[in-house]
Amino acid sequence: MSKKAEAKKDWKKTQDRGSPWLIDLIIWIILNLGRTVGRLFLFPIVLYFVFNSSTRKYSKRYLQRNFITANKSKPGFSALFKHYYSFANMLLDRVYFLTGNTQKFDITLHNEQYITDFTNNGQGVVLLGSHLGNFDALRALANQANDIKIRALMYDNAQQNINRAFEKLNPQLKNDVIHIGTPDAMIQVQEDIEAGYVIGMLADRIEQEDRSATCHFLGDDVQLPTGPLIVAYLLKAPVILCFALHRGGNQYDVHFHKLRDQIELPRQERDMRLQQLMQEYAEILEQHAINSPYNWYNFYDFWQDFEQ
Repeated sequence: MSKKAEAKKDWKKTQDRGSPWLIDLIIWIILNLGRTVGRLFLFPIVLYFVFNSSTRKYSKRYLQRNFITANKSKPGFSALFKHYYSFANMLLDRVYFLTGNTQKFDITLHNEQYITDFTNNGQGVVLLGSHLGNFDALRALANQANDIKIRALMYDNAQQNINRAFEKLNPQLKNDVIHIGTPDAMIQVQEDIEAGYVIGMLADRIEQEDRSATCHFLGDDVQLPTGPLIVAYLLKAPVILCFALHRGGNQYDVHFHKLRDQIELPRQERDMRLQQLMQEYAEILEQHAINSPYNWYNFYDFWQDFEQ
């Protein structure tokens, strides 16, 4: 089996590790006891998963790669705990972001003009994110600027416990998502871009039959999907990268980077150009991962280190 196929197969196996009872418990805590108390309750929950989760080896390997690249000492148990705690805290904060309660957070936007320079003129933007940080913090951007409209383009992963729970919490989510593969998906995306929407996509996991490029990330090669760039090329839309990183407490930094005003893919150089662009994405992703190591939420065999 190819590296690409293995990468897709492995994260599809592990992506739904969020236990329904845990997700429901976190939602109940945050809605009934508040964020401060909720964060205290996370400690025993996280300890349980640190000792019992089958994804522990993937967390350890990621932290090792990250710390080696950053010239830090070998990560120990405290780093592992912080990694899982950060993930649990992200789920907790998503409850607020998805219900519009962003006023509880201190969110600093960096280079947001990369988006607003386009949206203020009614031009749509393709926004590439990742599973580094909390992509839902972008709702803060929309709340601060009422004229910014955000919609996600993604595969239908409604079977995931996490997605089911959050859609139940906020039914409006379904209206903010365009599912890839549905008959009118690209027509709707085109209409949204023309209407000045920000179309968000995650670009660090291979989905279904995605084309991919080999990129260097945290010390080794990985497969990253080129589908989002091809969509941006077809839409003739500017491409902005976004990483919403938790700094601790109620503080988030949302960083924007301009990748291109418009993607150009000459036929004879298409694969090479896609690889170069995804490598740029990987290098920016790597720098943010080094600066915020515990914000990484790909708990699967990302580098195929444990490939059978």
